[in-house]
Amino acid sequence: MATIKDVAKLAGVSICTVSRALADKNNIKPQTRERVLAAARELDYKPNFSARSLKIGSTNTLGLIVPDITNPYYPKVAKSIEEYAGRQGYMILLCNANEELEKEKRLVETLKKRNVDGVIVLPCSQHIDHIQSLEKSGIPYVFFNRSFSGERHCIPSDNYYGAYTMTKYVIENGHKKICAAFLSFDNPIYQERYEGTLAALREHGLQACAEQFLFNVRSIQDFYKRMLVLLGQPDRPTALVAANDMLCIGAYSAANACGLHVPEDLSVTGYDNIQFAEMMMPPLTSFLQSEDEMARTGVDYLLELIAGEQPEPPKQLRGRIIVRRSVCGPKG
Repeated sequence: MATIKDVAKLAGVSICTVSRALADKNNIKPQTRERVLAAARELDYKPNFSARSLKIGSTNTLGLIVPDITNPYYPKVAKSIEEYAGRQGYMILLCNANEELEKEKRLVETLKKRNVDGVIVLPCSQHIDHIQSLEKSGIPYVFFNRSFSGERHCIPSDNYYGAYTMTKYVIENGHKKICAAFLSFDNPIYQERYEGTLAALREHGLQACAEQFLFNVRSIQDFYKRMLVLLGQPDRPTALVAANDMLCIGAYSAANACGLHVPEDLSVTGYDNIQFAEMMMPPLTSFLQSEDEMARTGVDYLLELIAGEQPEPPKQLRGRIIVRRSVCGPKG
């Protein structure tokens, strides 16, 4: 059975344009409308006219909820989503949960009242019932860079693979004393990155390194203090695999305070490849998730839901290492 994505591909337009053309909206060029209708006839496409996107009351607005706008990764994500959604005719209403579950719940209720056409969420925890309640209000949603058991509407990035690949890279550079640092596992991406890191260590018989892992890191300042203690030990690590790039700022500062140099005394890797990564001294080796690819996949998937389709859940997206100068072999 043909889907709205098939019609859009055949007509050479966006899913949003197909929705507007089938709804007989006024802001469609006659030749574009006819091209869409011809494609629909050729494919024998039967639209779901009960879908929100085909109603006159559509706001052409999508909500976007992020956990913490002060983390440079999330503005990076928001920019990709906003730019791609804008090309599809949608504006973004950006909401910051500030890593607070109760605030996230309030934001969901606010978006319901704003009558947005759909919502993209990067939840701050594994509690998602309030987000799933959007469906009862007739508002489609997708989880971005998240995976939840039994939940179809996810645009997942393979965080396990990313952490595994990064840790293996450090091991291949000769390191056997490897520390790793993670924020709270309430955010499932850090649980996934932990499991990927541990898998790489086990594969090389280095699982004992986990004894020096740092968990539930609350802030850069918190991490800085804990790294000072770790780097002051006689059997200190020679490499750090950090679960995001922001932690590496604390690692660089702690190494400097201990009279150590990156990467000669402490190799450091990050995750997310934020803009600051290449500006650090030395430039930080990090794992790049393709925000642009995730944005395209996520927005297209959400627009299909808005149009009343039931698209297949996307496959996990995989990123790649951006090698810079923060990693070298250990001394001695």
